[in-house]
Amino acid sequence: MEESPYLANREHLIEKYGYLPLLGSEDRRYLELLLSFSKLRKYEMGEVITLEGEYDNWVYILLSGEVSISKGEQELARIDTPGDAFGEQVLIDYRPRSATVEATADTICLAIDSSRISELEEADRDKFNTVFFRLLAETLSTKLRAVNQQLLILQQELEERDSKGAT
Repeated sequence: MEESPYLANREHLIEKYGYLPLLGSEDRRYLELLLSFSKLRKYEMGEVITLEGEYDNWVYILLSGEVSISKGEQELARIDTPGDAFGEQVLIDYRPRSATVEATADTICLAIDSSRISELEEADRDKFNTVFFRLLAETLSTKLRAVNQQLLILQQELEERDSKGAT
């Protein structure tokens, strides 16, 4: 992995990545705060980004490339859309990683150090949390809808298999 220093005072990145959903705030101050405790991380194909069972404070936003998310030996999903987030559960439950994320192509992520949020002054922290958790809720809602659709398809396949077995 190749990693930049923290991205404080990198306003040009706001213009470059501000269009992405999880970064899509009209509040420039919010984006400046977010960048101040974020780093750019580059991963080569095959590199592990997060490891199931380990704990860290990083939330990732995919900027380019592709990652595979797996639990045990089973691949659960692939992410290849710039702006998609992963690792966000750490902000909600502060528990160890529930899955392994591996780069399946050369990949660049914005890595957000969630432990640094507590360093903000109270007013900035409250504003940041309000905006970030709203955007995070939208991201999780999108993921939940996709999982619900996959569950529906699996249930229909099981029902079809059961009905064929009953005849």
